[in-house]
Amino acid sequence: MRRLALPLNLLFSVVILITAARILADIASYKLGTSPAKLQTKGAQQSNLPFQQQTQLQGFALILEKALFGPATKGILTPALQPSANTPPPVSQSDLSLLGTAIGSPRTSFILVRRTSSNEERVFKLGEKVFDLGTLIAIKKETAEVRSGSQLITLRTPSAPAEPAKPAQSATAATGVTQALPGGSGIIDQRALNAALDNIGQAMTDARLLPSVKDGKVEGFKVSEVKPQGVFAAVGLKNGDVLMKINEFPIDSPEKAIQSFVTLKGQSRIKLDLIRDGAPTSLAYDIR
Repeated sequence: MRRLALPLNLLFSVVILITAARILADIASYKLGTSPAKLQTKGAQQSNLPFQQQTQLQGFALILEKALFGPATKGILTPALQPSANTPPPVSQSDLSLLGTAIGSPRTSFILVRRTSSNEERVFKLGEKVFDLGTLIAIKKETAEVRSGSQLITLRTPSAPAEPAKPAQSATAATGVTQALPGGSGIIDQRALNAALDNIGQAMTDARLLPSVKDGKVEGFKVSEVKPQGVFAAVGLKNGDVLMKINEFPIDSPEKAIQSFVTLKGQSRIKLDLIRDGAPTSLAYDIR
């Protein structure tokens, strides 16, 4: 019996060590999350993902292979690359080129877009995100509209007509002359003029008037220090002008100048006779 005691003790010790090693291995596997079952499931999911993507893209492959949008668009459609750890730079409108559009039902309408920086061509359907620029919301014959936050971006094909330029605002709008025409004519904003004349005392400080004397007589008043938003600027006067008449009424005294400006309220037309750069000049405006 004593002879068997030592081998039995050794056998029990080996069994205990093996059991302890298995327990430690199971604990380590649980903490690291590397169990064989999980690894097999994860590997199966990753292997199925490219296959699913390739299946979805096969429906659009003929578009490039048959060059439906012209010889320049012929090629092979490849799946989009999986995002890498490094975040790519944001896509700008100038980096995208609209190669063609196909208009049908909402499910069959799509566009072909090239990203210039990476020379990548992709097809997008309504409601899909065009690279990282925004969501495709409308498709027309030669344009596509993308919503990026609160901004609406229009992509155009190379053959699309250019966007019409916005009409430039008149440079004289700030002075009250809303439409200057050749020959010293134009249109004056009646509301702006009336607002300036409501306080005639203040209006007369919108420029400095000095008598212009010729042969001992006052022939008019020389205008200087014209305020851009004042009544004198509103009727087209500039520094250095010599104002002689307003609506054929001679201006040879300060009182007549004030009286002439007061009578402009309610008028539909104004005519100024003056000397500009040494030459007689007339300015005529409609008041509307």
